[in-house]
Amino acid sequence: MGEAMGLPHVRAFDTPSAPLAFLGVTLAFWGFSDLIAVSQPEEIGNHYWSSQAPIRLVLFFVLAVYSYLFSAKSPMYKTSGYISSSWGEGLKNRVLFTWAFVEMITWFWIWTTLREERRDMLIKAQEKRAQEEDRL
Repeated sequence: MGEAMGLPHVRAFDTPSAPLAFLGVTLAFWGFSDLIAVSQPEEIGNHYWSSQAPIRLVLFFVLAVYSYLFSAKSPMYKTSGYISSSWGEGLKNRVLFTWAFVEMITWFWIWTTLREERRDMLIKAQEKRAQEEDRL
Protein backbone atom coordinates (compact mmCIF):
# COMPACT_ATOMS: atom_id res chain seq x y z
CA MET A 1 0.00 0.00 0.00
CA GLY A 2 2.80 2.41 0.87
CA GLU A 3 4.59 1.58 -2.36
CA ALA A 4 1.46 2.39 -4.36
CA MET A 5 1.25 5.75 -2.59
CA GLY A 6 4.90 6.47 -3.42
CA LEU A 7 6.03 6.66 0.22
CA PRO A 8 9.70 5.99 1.01
CA HIS A 9 10.84 2.51 2.05
CA VAL A 10 12.24 2.23 5.56
CA ARG A 11 15.18 -0.06 6.17
CA ALA A 12 15.23 0.63 9.92
CA PHE A 13 12.71 -2.15 10.50
CA ASP A 14 15.03 -4.74 8.93
CA THR A 15 17.42 -4.84 11.89
CA PRO A 16 16.35 -5.27 15.52
CA SER A 17 16.87 -2.25 17.76
CA ALA A 18 15.96 -1.04 21.24
CA PRO A 19 13.24 1.37 20.02
CA LEU A 20 11.61 -1.42 18.01
CA ALA A 21 11.65 -3.71 21.05
CA PHE A 22 10.05 -0.94 23.13
CA LEU A 23 7.43 -0.41 20.42
CA GLY A 24 6.68 -4.13 20.36
CA VAL A 25 6.20 -4.27 24.13
CA THR A 26 4.04 -1.14 24.05
CA LEU A 27 1.79 -2.57 21.34
CA ALA A 28 1.57 -5.87 23.24
CA PHE A 29 0.43 -4.07 26.42
CA TRP A 30 -2.05 -2.03 24.40
CA GLY A 31 -3.47 -5.20 22.86
CA PHE A 32 -3.62 -6.92 26.25
CA SER A 33 -5.53 -4.00 27.78
CA ASP A 34 -7.97 -4.12 24.85
CA LEU A 35 -8.53 -7.84 25.49
CA ILE A 36 -9.32 -7.08 29.13
CA ALA A 37 -11.76 -4.35 28.04
CA VAL A 38 -13.50 -6.79 25.68
CA SER A 39 -14.10 -9.20 28.57
CA GLN A 40 -16.10 -6.61 30.56
CA PRO A 41 -19.90 -6.87 30.87
CA GLU A 42 -21.81 -5.72 27.79
CA GLU A 43 -22.99 -2.37 29.17
CA ILE A 44 -19.57 -1.39 30.46
CA GLY A 45 -17.83 -2.63 27.34
CA ASN A 46 -20.15 -0.75 25.02
CA HIS A 47 -19.65 2.47 26.97
CA TYR A 48 -15.86 1.98 26.90
CA TRP A 49 -15.66 1.20 23.18
CA SER A 50 -18.13 3.95 22.29
CA SER A 51 -15.71 6.44 23.81
CA GLN A 52 -12.53 4.78 22.52
CA ALA A 53 -13.54 4.28 18.88
CA PRO A 54 -13.90 7.95 17.83
CA ILE A 55 -10.74 8.95 19.70
CA ARG A 56 -8.66 6.24 18.07
CA LEU A 57 -10.27 6.96 14.69
CA VAL A 58 -9.22 10.61 14.85
CA LEU A 59 -5.71 9.82 16.10
CA PHE A 60 -5.03 7.26 13.36
CA PHE A 61 -6.55 9.59 10.75
CA VAL A 62 -4.17 12.38 11.79
CA LEU A 63 -1.23 9.96 11.77
CA ALA A 64 -2.07 8.59 8.31
CA VAL A 65 -2.64 12.05 6.84
CA TYR A 66 0.60 13.36 8.36
CA SER A 67 2.56 10.36 7.12
CA TYR A 68 1.30 10.82 3.57
CA LEU A 69 0.92 14.56 3.11
CA PHE A 70 4.20 15.61 4.66
CA SER A 71 6.46 12.93 3.13
CA ALA A 72 9.00 13.58 0.37
CA LYS A 73 6.65 12.09 -2.26
CA SER A 74 3.66 14.15 -1.14
CA PRO A 75 1.48 15.80 -3.75
CA MET A 76 1.77 19.00 -1.67
CA TYR A 77 5.47 19.43 -2.47
CA LYS A 78 7.43 19.59 -5.63
CA THR A 79 10.65 17.60 -5.46
CA SER A 80 12.74 20.76 -5.10
CA GLY A 81 10.50 22.35 -2.44
CA TYR A 82 10.59 19.59 0.19
CA ILE A 83 12.56 20.39 3.34
CA SER A 84 12.91 17.51 5.75
CA SER A 85 12.21 18.08 9.42
CA SER A 86 14.29 16.39 12.06
CA TRP A 87 11.55 15.38 14.50
CA GLY A 88 8.96 13.75 12.23
CA GLU A 89 10.97 12.04 9.51
CA GLY A 90 10.60 8.64 11.18
CA LEU A 91 6.82 8.88 10.82
CA LYS A 92 6.83 9.41 7.06
CA ASN A 93 7.18 5.88 5.69
CA ARG A 94 5.24 3.01 4.15
CA VAL A 95 5.00 0.88 7.25
CA LEU A 96 3.55 3.57 9.48
CA PHE A 97 1.17 4.84 6.81
CA THR A 98 -0.19 1.35 6.07
CA TRP A 99 -0.60 0.54 9.77
CA ALA A 100 -2.31 3.86 10.53
CA PHE A 101 -4.58 3.57 7.48
CA VAL A 102 -5.71 0.02 8.33
CA GLU A 103 -6.28 1.01 11.96
CA MET A 104 -8.25 4.08 10.85
CA ILE A 105 -10.52 2.00 8.61
CA THR A 106 -10.98 -0.61 11.34
CA TRP A 107 -11.88 1.97 14.01
CA PHE A 108 -14.29 3.68 11.62
CA TRP A 109 -16.01 0.34 11.06
CA ILE A 110 -16.17 -0.31 14.82
CA TRP A 111 -17.52 3.17 15.50
CA THR A 112 -20.29 2.90 12.88
CA THR A 113 -21.23 -0.57 14.12
CA LEU A 114 -21.49 0.67 17.71
CA ARG A 115 -23.64 3.60 16.59
CA GLU A 116 -26.00 1.22 14.78
CA GLU A 117 -26.26 -1.07 17.80
CA ARG A 118 -26.93 1.78 20.24
CA ARG A 119 -30.66 1.94 19.39
CA ASP A 120 -31.10 -1.80 19.91
CA MET A 121 -29.32 -1.54 23.25
CA LEU A 122 -31.63 1.27 24.38
CA ILE A 123 -34.71 -0.76 23.43
CA LYS A 124 -33.34 -3.76 25.32
CA ALA A 125 -32.66 -1.59 28.40
CA GLN A 126 -36.21 -0.17 28.30
CA GLU A 127 -37.69 -3.67 28.10
CA LYS A 128 -35.54 -4.75 31.04
CA ARG A 129 -36.73 -1.77 33.12
CA ALA A 130 -40.35 -2.49 32.21
CA GLN A 131 -39.97 -6.12 33.33
CA GLU A 132 -38.42 -4.99 36.63
CA GLU A 133 -41.28 -2.54 37.23
CA ASP A 134 -43.83 -5.28 36.52
CA ARG A 135 -42.20 -7.52 39.13
CA LEU A 136 -42.49 -4.83 41.79
